Amino acid sequence: MPYEQKSSTSFSYPMEKVIATAISSVQHMGGKVVNKDEKNAKLIAQMDKKLFGNYLGDRSQLEIQFTPAEDNSTQMDIFAFPLNAVGQKLMFGARPGVVDTILRVLTRELEDRLAGKPPAESL
Repeated sequence: MPYEQKSSTSFSYPMEKVIATAISSVQHMGGKVVNKDEKNAKLIAQMDKKLFGNYLGDRSQLEIQFTPAEDNSTQMDIFAFPLNAVGQKLMFGARPGVVDTILRVLTRELEDRLAGKPPAESL
Protein backbone atom coordinates (compact mmCIF):
# COMPACT_ATOMS: atom_id res chain seq x y z
CA MET A 1 0.00 0.00 0.00
CA PRO A 2 1.53 3.33 -0.97
CA TYR A 3 1.95 5.83 1.84
CA GLU A 4 1.60 8.78 -0.49
CA GLN A 5 -1.90 9.48 -1.73
CA LYS A 6 -3.17 11.84 -4.41
CA SER A 7 -6.66 13.22 -4.66
CA SER A 8 -8.29 15.50 -7.18
CA THR A 9 -11.69 17.15 -6.82
CA SER A 10 -13.54 19.89 -8.67
CA PHE A 11 -15.85 22.38 -6.99
CA SER A 12 -18.20 24.68 -8.85
CA TYR A 13 -17.27 27.66 -6.68
CA PRO A 14 -14.72 30.45 -7.11
CA MET A 15 -11.17 29.68 -6.00
CA GLU A 16 -11.11 32.26 -3.17
CA LYS A 17 -14.19 30.70 -1.58
CA VAL A 18 -12.80 27.15 -1.91
CA ILE A 19 -9.48 28.17 -0.33
CA ALA A 20 -11.18 29.92 2.59
CA THR A 21 -13.46 26.93 3.09
CA ALA A 22 -10.51 24.52 2.95
CA ILE A 23 -8.71 26.49 5.67
CA SER A 24 -11.74 26.50 7.97
CA SER A 25 -12.38 22.79 7.25
CA VAL A 26 -8.80 21.81 8.11
CA GLN A 27 -9.04 23.76 11.38
CA HIS A 28 -12.45 22.25 12.20
CA MET A 29 -10.96 18.79 11.68
CA GLY A 30 -8.24 19.53 14.26
CA GLY A 31 -5.47 20.30 11.79
CA LYS A 32 -3.38 23.40 11.31
CA VAL A 33 -2.31 25.35 8.28
CA VAL A 34 1.49 25.50 8.30
CA ASN A 35 1.97 27.39 5.04
CA LYS A 36 -0.38 29.43 2.88
CA ASP A 37 1.00 30.68 -0.44
CA GLU A 38 -1.70 32.95 -1.84
CA LYS A 39 0.35 33.88 -4.91
CA ASN A 40 0.61 30.26 -6.06
CA ALA A 41 -2.76 29.16 -4.57
CA LYS A 42 -1.09 26.49 -2.44
CA LEU A 43 -1.83 25.38 1.09
CA ILE A 44 0.12 23.01 3.35
CA ALA A 45 -1.73 21.57 6.34
CA GLN A 46 -0.84 19.08 9.04
CA MET A 47 -3.51 16.88 10.55
CA ASP A 48 -3.40 15.43 14.06
CA LYS A 49 -3.59 11.77 15.10
CA LYS A 50 -7.19 12.32 16.17
CA LEU A 51 -10.13 13.22 13.99
CA PHE A 52 -13.40 14.21 15.68
CA GLY A 53 -12.33 12.33 18.82
CA ASN A 54 -11.38 9.14 16.96
CA TYR A 55 -7.78 7.98 17.21
CA LEU A 56 -6.31 7.42 13.72
CA GLY A 57 -2.75 6.70 14.82
CA ASP A 58 -0.67 8.83 12.45
CA ARG A 59 -0.31 12.50 11.71
CA SER A 60 -0.70 13.51 8.07
CA GLN A 61 0.48 16.31 5.84
CA LEU A 62 -1.65 17.66 3.03
CA GLU A 63 -0.15 19.70 0.20
CA ILE A 64 -3.11 21.29 -1.55
CA GLN A 65 -2.93 23.06 -4.91
CA PHE A 66 -5.91 25.09 -6.14
CA THR A 67 -6.42 25.85 -9.84
CA PRO A 68 -9.19 28.08 -11.21
CA ALA A 69 -11.14 26.95 -14.27
CA GLU A 70 -12.77 29.05 -16.97
CA ASP A 71 -16.30 28.31 -15.76
CA ASN A 72 -15.61 29.90 -12.33
CA SER A 73 -15.03 26.50 -10.74
CA THR A 74 -11.95 25.32 -8.86
CA GLN A 75 -9.80 22.22 -9.17
CA MET A 76 -8.26 21.03 -5.89
CA ASP A 77 -5.34 18.60 -6.06
CA ILE A 78 -4.01 17.09 -2.84
CA PHE A 79 -0.76 15.24 -2.25
CA ALA A 80 -0.95 13.62 1.20
CA PHE A 81 1.35 11.45 3.28
CA PRO A 82 1.80 10.33 6.91
CA LEU A 83 4.21 12.10 9.27
CA ASN A 84 6.34 10.81 12.13
CA ALA A 85 6.35 12.38 15.60
CA VAL A 86 8.77 15.17 14.60
CA GLY A 87 6.95 16.14 11.40
CA GLN A 88 9.03 14.22 8.85
CA LYS A 89 7.59 12.09 6.07
CA LEU A 90 6.94 8.60 7.40
CA MET A 91 8.75 6.07 5.22
CA PHE A 92 7.70 2.84 7.00
CA GLY A 93 5.34 1.66 9.70
CA ALA A 94 2.36 3.84 8.77
CA ARG A 95 -1.07 2.60 9.73
CA PRO A 96 -3.21 1.66 6.74
CA GLY A 97 -6.15 3.86 5.82
CA VAL A 98 -5.24 6.95 7.84
CA VAL A 99 -4.43 9.22 4.89
CA ASP A 100 -7.42 7.85 2.95
CA THR A 101 -9.71 8.72 5.86
CA ILE A 102 -8.34 12.26 6.12
CA LEU A 103 -8.81 12.83 2.38
CA ARG A 104 -12.34 11.41 2.41
CA VAL A 105 -13.44 13.48 5.41
CA LEU A 106 -11.83 16.68 4.09
CA THR A 107 -13.58 16.31 0.73
CA ARG A 108 -16.90 15.70 2.47
CA GLU A 109 -16.31 18.70 4.74
CA LEU A 110 -15.61 20.97 1.78
CA GLU A 111 -18.63 19.76 -0.18
CA ASP A 112 -20.94 20.22 2.83
CA ARG A 113 -19.62 23.65 3.81
CA LEU A 114 -19.70 24.96 0.25
CA ALA A 115 -23.30 23.75 -0.09
CA GLY A 116 -24.22 25.58 3.13
CA LYS A 117 -24.63 22.49 5.32
CA PRO A 118 -23.32 22.52 8.91
CA PRO A 119 -19.83 21.07 9.46
CA ALA A 120 -19.61 17.38 10.35
CA GLU A 121 -18.71 16.21 13.83
CA SER A 122 -17.93 12.58 13.04
CA LEU A 123 -16.15 10.35 10.56
